[in-house]
Amino acid sequence: MENILENKISTKHQGYILVIIAGILWSTTGLFAKNLMVRGISTLQVAFIRLFLGAVLLFFYCIIKDKSLLKINKKTFIYCLVMGLICQAGFNTFYFTAVDKVGVSTGAILLYTSPIFLTILSKLVYKEIINAQKIITVVICFVGSVLAVTGGGFKDLNISGIGIILGILAAISYACMSIISKKVLEEANSITILLYSFFMGVLFMIPISKPLEIIAHIKDMTILPYMIGLGTISAAGAYICYIEGICKDIDLSIAGILASGELIGSVILGWIVLKEEFLFIKMVGIILMIVSVVFSILNIEKLKKIFKKEVLEHEVSE
Repeated sequence: MENILENKISTKHQGYILVIIAGILWSTTGLFAKNLMVRGISTLQVAFIRLFLGAVLLFFYCIIKDKSLLKINKKTFIYCLVMGLICQAGFNTFYFTAVDKVGVSTGAILLYTSPIFLTILSKLVYKEIINAQKIITVVICFVGSVLAVTGGGFKDLNISGIGIILGILAAISYACMSIISKKVLEEANSITILLYSFFMGVLFMIPISKPLEIIAHIKDMTILPYMIGLGTISAAGAYICYIEGICKDIDLSIAGILASGELIGSVILGWIVLKEEFLFIKMVGIILMIVSVVFSILNIEKLKKIFKKEVLEHEVSE
């Protein structure tokens, strides 16, 4: 009995590690995106490239590893259709349009309200426990993200009603990916789900991203490494790690905090690679976000004890 419990807990730990890795891989998105946009590619076209190349890479992965991964039943297809619309096309459209309306900093802050929505949705849908420690962790993570993004320069933030609404919709659609993914993972392989949700997202984005214009840019060979990096690292690689992580029966609200490593990595990459200004207050924000991750790990240990107790009580009752 003890061995079974330890195996289940070990599996959960693996899930949380995969989510952290996903966050680190996602942090490269800004690096690749900026290098594409300075070469004349629009934000929505960057989003299209990310989804399209991610889908193509996943397709060839399935062909090489196991062609049965390409098979999909009607129920899973419907789930992937919803994920493609809400979590891929919806998220990218809401987020990049919000950035266009209110700027990168405000858009990033609005996006990092997603752990709040994920905590609420995971409680409503999966009956996850919301304790005081989890609430404090979410608050610390959000405050840290605000400081890490702004560096304390709140007067430079751009406020727009429609931009704020779009930013919040981006955060909700981002949170919905975890909620829907965990459910559909009961029906199909994680790679299959990602492949078809990416393709659905690509189809939904074609009318708004003008993908044919991208072809003219491919003549510039210096652009290809950034496109490939965007598709392999920040799309296919990151999403594979994340969805593999949440399928290990982990708490989604905690996963949302651990994935915030994306913003920490983005700030550090911006400082080292893009030579962006790195203020002391940004360091404070990063420290707060790291503290929130530590709090999450402590909360995992607390939930682990609750998990053990519930399983033991269930065994006794039987």
